[in-house]
Amino acid sequence: MNRIIVVAAILFTVGACQLRTAEPVNTSERIPAEQISLGGVLADELSQTDHAGREVDKRGPVYMATIEELQKLLGQTKSTGTDLDDTEIGERWENLNTEITNTFESLTTQDLNAWVALNDSLLKYTQQVRFADALERVVYNPVNDVLETDQVKSFYFTRLYDRIYFNVFGSSSLHYEHTTGGVVRIVQDTDYPFDGRVSIKLELQDKRYLDLFIRIPEWANRASVTVKGVKYNVVPGQYTEIAKKWKNGDEVEIILGMRPELVSREKPTKAFSLNYGSLMLSYPGSEGKQPPVFTGTDPIQHLKFVSPVGKMPTFTFSGIQDTTLVLQPFIQQELGSNLRTSWIQVQ
Repeated sequence: MNRIIVVAAILFTVGACQLRTAEPVNTSERIPAEQISLGGVLADELSQTDHAGREVDKRGPVYMATIEELQKLLGQTKSTGTDLDDTEIGERWENLNTEITNTFESLTTQDLNAWVALNDSLLKYTQQVRFADALERVVYNPVNDVLETDQVKSFYFTRLYDRIYFNVFGSSSLHYEHTTGGVVRIVQDTDYPFDGRVSIKLELQDKRYLDLFIRIPEWANRASVTVKGVKYNVVPGQYTEIAKKWKNGDEVEIILGMRPELVSREKPTKAFSLNYGSLMLSYPGSEGKQPPVFTGTDPIQHLKFVSPVGKMPTFTFSGIQDTTLVLQPFIQQELGSNLRTSWIQVQ
């Protein structure tokens, strides 16, 4: 009789473990939109976007089929509780991310919306920085005026209990009810994406334990995170975790160390673009005219920062014969205009 009970108990335990493993649990969850306020550059950008009056994009999507396949695979992965690294999704995403980066400024509305939805889902399931990087790139490079405020708020901050993930940097605030009671308000004070300094301030009614996860973008290889003079370990492409009991007025100081970065592509034409943090630097294109061609060896040597700190980043690029390009973010682009380009051809 005892042997039967022991065997039954073992079978029950194994079955329970299998059930728990199969639960489609995300690493983090969406925060209700009304608990998030957006400010600064992003709020200005979103307020100027006229979705109702926007001309319908009649171009056929290029990447929709691939994105839908990945969404389907992700759904299957979540239903079985499988780690993303044990699937083909990660590698396929990397290949697609490269293609989308290379053709970003010409993506259709359908492609961009599907890409945002995929990365939103992947981010919440895994909390991997690469998916947040991809989302922030869309947020701050409005080539197609696609995003709406609630879309952005869906992934801007995410949380699980009192674990708060900072997925996108920018002037903003979040408030929510702590699991032990009491309102928590967290404020991001920054000129990002124009400047790489971010201050996170906590407003609490009483001391509370919070686990903050600060995204360190893959491009941020000179970043630092400091609390009360204590520097925390930072690794580009990972989150820096700060788990402690916080009191009202505590701050986290983040320096992302933004500097120009070269992005190269081989097709559809051999070319390069220049990024500044999450911003893709662009210049006014001219239809029907010969595009500028760079014949040198190191584009960065021809780049000069000419704008005041904290203002819209503006560079001059003198690497084109008889021409000086003025490079600015796509935010500078007038609504409804698709004339700016970030790519400079290489001979």
